[in-house]
Amino acid sequence: MLIQHSRALLYSILALFGSLLASSPASACCPSGGVGEPAPSNGLGQVNPPSVDLAPHSPWQVYEFERDGIRYLQINDSAGVVRVAVGRIDTTFWVLPIGADADHVSVQGTHRPTGAQTQVYLGPDVEIVLYEEGDRQDWWIGLPASTH
Repeated sequence: MLIQHSRALLYSILALFGSLLASSPASACCPSGGVGEPAPSNGLGQVNPPSVDLAPHSPWQVYEFERDGIRYLQINDSAGVVRVAVGRIDTTFWVLPIGADADHVSVQGTHRPTGAQTQVYLGPDVEIVLYEEGDRQDWWIGLPASTH
């Protein structure tokens, strides 16, 4: 009887281990600006997240994360301060309550701010634009014009 329970426990542990391997981060979707590496699933909101800067030639840093099929973008300034973070599933974007400029973000499907425009990042499936008017900085994050 004890041997049967031990076998059942062993099979349960093996099944659990197998399911953990099948859902490892290596099977996650690759970021739009990556080179075949999956986007990290943690670090959102950190000053120096464990992610590749998608805009390495910009004064801004753009980081991408992926977890459970949801993509997240984070923008930091040159001092590393988190300014903006958004979530995304397909063509739906939403603003996360993270960052110094969280109240100054517009996303796909909403109005674009006004002012002088600076394209911070343009990837195959996302565009980030900074609008500046006086001391005010507003952001727009959505699909590139060529995809909609």
